[in-house]
Amino acid sequence: MRQVGIIAAAGLYAVQNNIERLAEDHENARLLAEGLNALPLFNIEMDRVQTNIVIVNITNENTSVEILEKMKEVAVWAVPFGPKKIRFVAHLDVSREDCREALERLKNLFG
Repeated sequence: MRQVGIIAAAGLYAVQNNIERLAEDHENARLLAEGLNALPLFNIEMDRVQTNIVIVNITNENTSVEILEKMKEVAVWAVPFGPKKIRFVAHLDVSREDCREALERLKNLFG
């Protein structure tokens, strides 16, 4: 992997300067995971939600790209993580209120 030091530097900075904030990101990810898991379209292995990353399994015939296109309509952004998986990430620029708002939009869209 080229320039791995740049990636490592970001992680090192976060640990040295934002360690308290990382815990908040983990809590926000848990909130997001619980809310997404309540929607019939998604299934999450909740025991795997231990950091700020949430991997969502799609339970119907749609692909991750199709679901993400629908999510764009309500301004909720995530990335594909395979044909039937989506990855959400809570980070410094995502507040608890942002997570709640995203869940409400997705509930209205898919619920």
